This record gives sequence, C-alpha cells and structure tokens, in this order.
Amino acid sequence: MPLRSAPFRTRTACSPFRPSAPARALARTGLFWGAGLLAAAPVAGWAQAEPAAALGEVQVSADRAGEAATPARRAQSASRLGLSVLETPRSVSVVERETLEQQGATTERDVLRNVSGVASRSEYYGSYSQFSVRGLWANNTYNYLRDGAKFMHLIDPPLFNIERVEVIKGPAALEYGQVAPGGLIQYVSKLPQAEALRSVRAGVGSHGWRSGEFDLTGPIDTEGTLLYRLTGGASRGGSAVDGITPEKRGLGGALEWRITPQTRWRVQAETYRLETTSYPGVPVPVPTDPRSADAVDESRFYGEPWLTTQGRMHFYASELTHRFSDALDARLYVSRNETERDVLLPMLSGVSGNRVARSYWLAPGQSYRSDTVLAELRGRWTTGAVEHRLLAGVDWRAMESRYGSSGTGPLPAVDLWNPATGIAAPAAATGSPAIASDARNPGIYLQDRMAWGPWALTAGLRHDRLKDRYVKPQLDASKTQPSIALSYEPMPGTMVYASHARSFQANVGTLLAGNVAAPPSEGKQVEVGVKQEWLSRRLLTTASLFELELTNSPASDPANPGYSVLTGRQRIRGLELEAKGRIAPGWTVTAQTTFMDPKVLADTVAGANVGHRVALATKRTASLWTQYRIAAVPGLWVGGGLTHQGDKFLANDNRRRLPGYTVADLAVGYEMAGGLRLQANLKNAADKRYYLDGTSNAAGFTSVTPGEARALQVTLDYAF
Repeated sequence: MPLRSAPFRTRTACSPFRPSAPARALARTGLFWGAGLLAAAPVAGWAQAEPAAALGEVQVSADRAGEAATPARRAQSASRLGLSVLETPRSVSVVERETLEQQGATTERDVLRNVSGVASRSEYYGSYSQFSVRGLWANNTYNYLRDGAKFMHLIDPPLFNIERVEVIKGPAALEYGQVAPGGLIQYVSKLPQAEALRSVRAGVGSHGWRSGEFDLTGPIDTEGTLLYRLTGGASRGGSAVDGITPEKRGLGGALEWRITPQTRWRVQAETYRLETTSYPGVPVPVPTDPRSADAVDESRFYGEPWLTTQGRMHFYASELTHRFSDALDARLYVSRNETERDVLLPMLSGVSGNRVARSYWLAPGQSYRSDTVLAELRGRWTTGAVEHRLLAGVDWRAMESRYGSSGTGPLPAVDLWNPATGIAAPAAATGSPAIASDARNPGIYLQDRMAWGPWALTAGLRHDRLKDRYVKPQLDASKTQPSIALSYEPMPGTMVYASHARSFQANVGTLLAGNVAAPPSEGKQVEVGVKQEWLSRRLLTTASLFELELTNSPASDPANPGYSVLTGRQRIRGLELEAKGRIAPGWTVTAQTTFMDPKVLADTVAGANVGHRVALATKRTASLWTQYRIAAVPGLWVGGGLTHQGDKFLANDNRRRLPGYTVADLAVGYEMAGGLRLQANLKNAADKRYYLDGTSNAAGFTSVTPGEARALQVTLDYAF
C-alpha cells in the first residue's frame, strides 16, 4: 500500500503538568520494573533510540520536497548507543517516508531498492521477498528488526504503519546477538505525535488495484501528556497474472504517556493479514535459456486456485524510558511478534512437448512466535580530555516454531501456451501442529564510545548463548564477540572511519555425520569509509570499502547423505556509494551504487566451486530517484528513477544464470490548497520484461518469476 504522511512539525517538549512527588516515584518504580508483566500488550518494542538529552524539547520538520540531510544528524532507531548516521563508524542507509511516498511504494522490494548493497534474492511464491545484504542472505529469523527488536520476517510486511527503514551493513552481533553477517534491516513504526495530524488516502490503478489508508495522531488530553496514533490500510489486486488478486489489510495503534518530564511509557499493537493465490512463475521452454520464457504470456497462470497462501501477523510492544540525569538514562523493552501461515504451493518442474509438469506442496498450520525483553543503561561522563558514551545491557529472546502436517503430490500437466487449471483439490494434510523448534537466546553486552578532539574509538564486547531443546541432538551454542572502530572528523560534516566486527549464527537443525550438532557459522568484516555533508548539510554522501567473510557455512555431505559438513567459506569484497538530500531548491535526489566480488573460497567438494560467485549474489546494484518541483506552477512536481540489479547464479556451481535488469519509473504530483494532493506513478514505464527469481533441476531452468509489468497508480490524499 502506498505511504502517506502530511507535513508535520512536532514538539516533544513536556507540558506544564507535573504530578506530585509520591505519584512520580510510584509511577517510576511500578512502571519501570512492572512493564514486562502487563497483560495488555506483551510489552515493549523499543522504538526510536534517542540520546538521553532527546527527552527534552526537540524540533522536527519535514519538507514536502524531501528532507535534506537532516537524518544524518538524527539518532538512528537501530543504534542502541544513540549515534546518528554521521557518527556511526559503519555504513548505514536510511529510507525516509518521503521517498517512499514519492515512489508509490507498495512492497518491501520497492523500499529496499533505495539501499546500497541490498539485492532481491528470491521470491516466495508471491507471499514475500527475500534479500541479500552485501552478497549474503538476510536470515528471516535473525536479520530483521521492528523498532529495535528481532522480528520474524515471513510475510510481506505492511507499510501503512512504517515511518522509515534503516539498513545497518555488516555484522552487528555486538548490539543484536546472532545474525547472518551481511547486515540488518530495521523497520521503524509511526509513533504518536504531540501535534494533531489526520490524513486519508485512496488509490486506483492497473490490474484492478485498489487501496485505502488512514493516519490519525495527536494529544488525547488538554495537557498533552497522553498521545495516540491510529493507522490502517487495505488493498486489493495489482497482479497482472490471471486469477491472482492479492488482498492486504491491517490496523495499528500506539499510546504514549508522558508521566513526568523524565519518564515516558509507550505501548503499541499491530495486526495485519495477507491473502493471495500462490504464484509458481512461468515455465521456461528451453531449460538452458531463461530468456526463452519471454515467449510465454506473463499473464498466464500455471498454478491452481486452491493453492493459496494466507498469512496473519500480530505485533505488540512497549517501551519505558527514564532519565535519571542528563548523564544517565534507562530503558525497559518487551515485544512479541506472532506469525501464522497456511502455505499451499504449486511447483513447475519442466517443459516436455509443450506440456508443463507440475506438483504441489501443502504446509498448513505454520505458526511462529518471537518474544524479546531488553533492559539497558546509557551514560555519559568525561575523564580528562576523553568523553565517554557507555552502553550496558542484557537482552533475552524466545523463539518457537510449530508446523502442521505437510504433504506433496503431482498435478496434471498443462499446455505451455494455454494452461487449463481448476482441478479438484486433493484431501488436505491433517494433524495438529507440532513444535519444530523452541529456542532461548540470552545476551549481555557492553560498549564504550571514547571521543577526544576529532577522534573517537568505539569498542565493545557481547556474549550470547542459544539453546534449542527441540532439536535432536539438543543445540547449545555460545559465543563472545568483540567489535572495534576508529573514526576521525577532520572538519564539521566530514567523518572518516575504520571498523572491525564479528558475528555468529547458530545452524539450527544442521547435523554432522554421527548426529553431531553443527557449530555456528561465523562472520567477520573489515570496513573503511568516509561520510561527507555538502551544500550546508543539505546533501549527505557515503563511500565505503569492505571485506566480509562467512566461514563454517553448512553444505551437503557427499559421503553421508542427509548430513552436512562445515566446509563452506565465502568472501565478499565491495565498494558502496550513496548520496541523499537536496542538491538545489526544489530538487532532491536519492542515489546508490554497489560493486561487489562475492567469491566461494571453499565448498563441499574440494575445489569444485572454488572461485565461483556466491549463489544468488549480484556483482552490482544501482538505483536513482529524483524529484523536481516546478517553480512556475506552485505545488507541481515531477519525479523519476532507475533501478538496476545485476545477474545472479541460482547455486554455487554457477551453472544457472539469471539475467540482470534495469527498470525505469516515472511520477507526477500536484499539491492543492486545503490539504489535497493528487499523484500518479507509472511503474516499469518501458514495460521491461525481467525476472526476479528462478528454479532449476539437472536439465536447467524449470521456471522464472517475472517482475512487475507496467502499471499506472493514481492516488488522492487529504490531510486535515
């Protein structure tokens, strides 16, 4: 669903209201230590991380022409130390809501196209996308965050309640425990605002697309101590494939209580539902040539109407913050993320004599739950010429997965050029859901940023343990990870940095010969870069060079079928370039490009794939989006952009190559008096035929997943 927010100016200054001293003490004590026991919302999802001083008065202004480089100096939600993008000694990309509105973003892929080093990795039958960050898979269990808490990423996330997206590159084990080493993708929720804002939006477009959204926020009481936000959205259609009509709908809400000038408590909840017919892609007539699928009409449907995917997501969170002094603040967070899925999938297995072979996989009754609790202290003090910014914390995460009975079977073959679908559904797999994993992941961490003059040294240590009692043999892994970075600011607005970071990721369910649980995979990265503000802070550029390595990667054991060996070793070297901001009055730009060398250094069979490119990793990505306001016609703007993703191989053997692509988008908008705005987006303006994903067998490609066909979307929104 496209995104919308009206112009806003927010003051987080506390009102003159001030409870009595006993009431303040009771509120601080009871809420701080009891928030985790609240039944209303399994508490906390620590939203926007701010420095301690941010609990005072803050001015935020959003320019409808796009924010300049102000996000460079705003604290990241993903930084537990409260660092801004400019201060952080590693590459961080922020996609602001303003950019997503201009682009008419409706999917997660639309969002992440703006980020250097991120590429679409695969499509899961139309229900969600998977991504690689710096050439390595972003794990769906460990590498996604929602307001700072780990988030199960198993359906396409809703965008109606998202304020911005942050991507932290490289291993981030110090702050977030076990992760795949490419990077973290963080979604930041819309939060209650002190100034009233109300907006509604309606959209129509190609392929029967319909959409509606609303966003309401402001104070509840006259003193401004109670704030609320309520958001919602629904959409239907938008697919160019016959018989596929995706439906999305959701509702989100948040309340914030400013108990005292030093103490705040926020709770939030969100529910979201996705329903779609599962999409197997289009068959490949010549298995050795994926472009032979160009001859197949992309509107043809090769699945079955009863093979559907339904996903339901619930998110509850709470955050309690208290500032003891200007030098010390504390936080308590608790969050719960629940996802339920019924996944019924069609699969294409090749073309023979103009007949497409098919099969199905039924996996209903999937459920996933992730609970997170976090408590931390942040302090500032000075010793001599050194200013310290210290972070100390503990976190705990519980993850449980359940699966119902699954089943597979054949489907009748259909004609390549005119598939006739609609056979009766077989008896569904039955059986109550059984626990497949039940993991506990506690961690403790300490980090200190020591700054003197233009120099800063950031060092930290984290210890993690992961225990899964339902894996046989039982998984019990632990690791201590260091991190260190040095930065230098030769002049205001310029920061040069070098960093070293490590991470680990447990190989849950991976067994070595002899039923031995596999030890964790490990990641390490060295990165150097420079961040520079230009044009009176209106433009921020980032350039970073990195070498990232993944070791102990599991691969199939050729001598013991059904088991794995940890011979996998992959190295990615790369250069990332980003620019974001306003380059002239009324003219904004967001641009990125990445060049990588993702190489296999070791694999299962010695020497077999050494030197090959890492599976599903691209060598280059690039995107550009620009908006220009026409001064002669106040309120009128035009925009456009390009998205490029290089080719990729489906496996480390590099036998099946999926071609790269470049797509162009256009947009025009007009803001009228009275808060009305009309906007039109033409996506894939040249109607380029390109492929996001593919499947293969020994003979070659069996199917490919086309990207979005040309589509026009028109939206009208009203802010009041």
